[in-house]
Order: sequence, then C-alpha cells, then structure tokens
Amino acid sequence: MQIPDDFQLHAWVDESMRSTGVAAPLYLLGAVIADPARCEEPRQQLWRILPKGARKLHWHAMDPKEKTRATALITSLDAAHLVVVGSPLDHRKQERARAQCLEQLYWRLGELGVTQVFLEQRTKSLNQKDLQLVNVLRIKKAMPARLRVDIAQPSGEPMLWVPDQMLGALGDAQAHQGKWLDQYRGAIEQITIAL
Repeated sequence: MQIPDDFQLHAWVDESMRSTGVAAPLYLLGAVIADPARCEEPRQQLWRILPKGARKLHWHAMDPKEKTRATALITSLDAAHLVVVGSPLDHRKQERARAQCLEQLYWRLGELGVTQVFLEQRTKSLNQKDLQLVNVLRIKKAMPARLRVDIAQPSGEPMLWVPDQMLGALGDAQAHQGKWLDQYRGAIEQITIAL
C-alpha cells in the first residue's frame, strides 16, 4: 500500500493525576493520534454526545451511563492511544513530572510519525512553560525537529476530549472502579517512567 505524500498524523494531549490510595500517586499524560483529514466526523460525533450545559467531555463530571456512551464512541474511532505514566508523583513537583512525561511523549510521537501536537490549554503562564520546554528539548535534541507543538482550547476542539476520556478510564481501572478500560481491548500503548 502506497502512503500519500501529504499524509499526516496529529496528536491531541491531556493530563490527569491520580491518587488511588492503593498505589503511589500517578501523573498521566495521554495522547490520541489520528489523521487530521479524517477527524471531522469524530468531532461531530463527540459534539452530539456532549451532556447538556457542558463545554467539553470531562470524565470526572460524567455519570456511568455517559462514560459508557463516550467510551463506546471513542473506542470505535480510527485512532491510536498513547499514555505516559509517571510515578510516584510528588504533588509539589507536578510541573517537573509534566516536563519529564512530555519529553517521553514527544519522542515517542515523533517515532510514530506525528508532525503536530496540540496540548490542552492551561493558564497563560503554564502554557508558556510548556512552550519553553519545547525550546529546551529542541536545543538538547531530545525532541524530533519536525514535531510542532501548539496550545488548543478544549471548548473548541473535541479531539482534546478523547485523551481525557482514555485517561479517566485508565485511572478508574487502576483504582478498581469501572470496566471502561476493557473496551479499549489493549489499544493503549503505555510508557511508564520513574519520577
């Protein structure tokens, strides 16, 4: 099969932190990887299942029925899922954990042929930290040169909801709550790092 010259892969990234009480606290950084030319229909499908009054799908604000519906949709998409799990998380060093996880994530996304990454918008100063990290990693050659990183607002980009849902299912599974992760059927590549 011939791959077209204009074929691209993009990734949309979100974070989560989990303290289960059973294991060490975790910092989770998840990405959904897809062909941007094939994302318009998934975006429309995600908008259709958005709970009334919500600005985005957010795992922790959803009831079990909504989680089941969202998980069924997300696991039917033509997309790959990647998560970097950092542990143990020291909540006082959350930004350091994020930087370590982002470095691993960017490298792996580059290996997979991703050319564009969208991080979920945070505060202005934290967005600047994320973009400064990109510059540092480029200088260290710890990030593929062709990988572009931008900030996107989740209220306007439903593809950012997908990693939130995947991380929610993963976090719930680690806390022995719910079986949503089973629907992914092993389709999540996981990288574990020590923080």
